[in-house]
Amino acid sequence: MIRTRLIGAAALAALMTPAAAPAHGEAGEHVETYWQHLDTYENGVARLEKRLARITGDGVVTNKEVDAFVDAWEDVKVHAAIETRATPLYPAIWQGIYALRDAAKADDTRPATVRRHAEATANALREGLGAVKYRAKTRGGEKVADKHDESGETGVAGTFHRIEEQLHKAVEAYEQGDAEKARGLIQDAYFNNFESVEGGLIEQDPELVTRLEQAFNAGLPGLISDGAAAERVHERLEEMETALHRAEKLLKQADKGDKEVF
Repeated sequence: MIRTRLIGAAALAALMTPAAAPAHGEAGEHVETYWQHLDTYENGVARLEKRLARITGDGVVTNKEVDAFVDAWEDVKVHAAIETRATPLYPAIWQGIYALRDAAKADDTRPATVRRHAEATANALREGLGAVKYRAKTRGGEKVADKHDESGETGVAGTFHRIEEQLHKAVEAYEQGDAEKARGLIQDAYFNNFESVEGGLIEQDPELVTRLEQAFNAGLPGLISDGAAAERVHERLEEMETALHRAEKLLKQADKGDKEVF
């Protein structure tokens, strides 16, 4: 999952600003059994979307409205669920809120700009909820030790083989007109496979982890959601594969070094 030190510089500065930093309370016991609270989470997002719709409606936002939205966002249980169970999607919600706050401070902000930021925040909330639901379906993406893929490979090689296989299936699904299935396959590749090697990779190349997290959670699914041309989707897939090959090589080298030491 995204760690604070891996968030982009602008987002990190915003998240660490004392006046604007999230100030919600304890996560609550519900996050331990989050799959039993999906209806509550969905209702929470629906209430937040209604608040954003009022802003989107007239295209004008005030500091008071942003403050009220922040209070509402910090109060709903889905906040903690996204923060702890769909962490890569959590910063985008705060970034949308900060963009709305900036719009409230600017007297000359056009309604179209306000609407764009409000809709981006709503989209981020829906994506976060979707990721929580997906993890609930797989019980939080529980890992199976020494899992084999269809090629019979295990360990690092097997993990990266599964990731690439799922990404290719995602692109195929998109080309066949099933964007929802494509996004689900990308989420599965990330939550059920990439996260299992992410910790070791951070020690080798944190910037590479950041690029891959952005590609998994924004780049490739973003193109699919936008209905991008198949050529662009394939180009993004090739970029991800190049990064994944480097990641696999780094982890294999690290594993070899550890074995030589011991």
